[in-house]
Amino acid sequence: MLSARNKKFLHAILLTGAEYDTVQKILETIGSLESAWRATASELESAGVGRERAEAIAGVQKSLDPDDEMRKLVGQMIALVARDDPEFPKELLEIPSPPFTLYIKGRLTTRKPRLAVVGTRKATIYGKQACEKIIHDLADKTDLEIVSGLAQGIDTEAHRHALKNNLKTIGVLGSGIDRQSFFPYENWNLAEEIIRKGGAVISEYPPGTPALKHHFPARNRIISGLALATLVVEAPEKSGALITANFALEQGRDVLAIPGQMFSLNALGVHRLIQSGAKLVTSADDIIDELGLERKSISQKAETLLTDQKEKIILSILAEPQSVDDIKLKAGLTTPEIVSCLTLLELKGFIRPMGQNKFQRVS
Repeated sequence: MLSARNKKFLHAILLTGAEYDTVQKILETIGSLESAWRATASELESAGVGRERAEAIAGVQKSLDPDDEMRKLVGQMIALVARDDPEFPKELLEIPSPPFTLYIKGRLTTRKPRLAVVGTRKATIYGKQACEKIIHDLADKTDLEIVSGLAQGIDTEAHRHALKNNLKTIGVLGSGIDRQSFFPYENWNLAEEIIRKGGAVISEYPPGTPALKHHFPARNRIISGLALATLVVEAPEKSGALITANFALEQGRDVLAIPGQMFSLNALGVHRLIQSGAKLVTSADDIIDELGLERKSISQKAETLLTDQKEKIILSILAEPQSVDDIKLKAGLTTPEIVSCLTLLELKGFIRPMGQNKFQRVS
């Protein structure tokens, strides 16, 4: 396991712009991150680190204090989780080339199943509506987390509808997660809402790292790696969403796809996935059945969807058929309150009439 001491040297090396391949080379040839941090440029080159990167690491050794940089992370409320830390997502350890570190703002839970939802940045009305419908119905029937890339288009829709339906969501960036380097900047407020509502924003890149083109394919392996399956909503023939789907296949994860409109360019990539064996999805039930997800009980649905305390009290009483008078005795509510709540609970699908003016909770 990386000690706190080694972790700070890893962070310092990453701050020089070093990425996965450089760290891998250092660990294979030098072995110690501390030794690599203290090495000269020529020593790093001899170990197989490219000249430009070797000079970058050696060039900041006197001006960059690893301890100060770790304190800055704390000040920014950013957690640095290394690959062998117990908090590191176990799902990522199962994929080829898992990231050495994750920079995390918020809570990255490990208890719930996750679904990656990805698609084009140029989402159509159809794609947005499909994304909204699927996530709404998933939230109604099961308890999972939504993973996406916080990009414009389908990613944004996935995060927003997860939040709207009280699902935790995780945004994976191709930049640093600090405000200055966050990309796309238009989604900064969305990222803050994700964190505020119990989700997380993560990146394998340290604060201050700009969004470079090659970061996004690398980022996509984390999106698919965190999830049981990847759902592609809309994707043209050349799309980052298809890269994510390919990573999912390489990682042994399921790929799901919502069919598009016949004449839409945004359907070409999705239809190619379906022709290649991706599971065709037209409802939340398709996803639940394909992944074997546990369906919510009525009490779990009520906890998520009901905000009125009187409705919750009445629902808890209706495990067996009860009349209005029965409920009045047990709940301590007035008849008008009970009748109003029963009407709303029936409309919401939580209870059903049983005859003889009695009602029972739907099982």
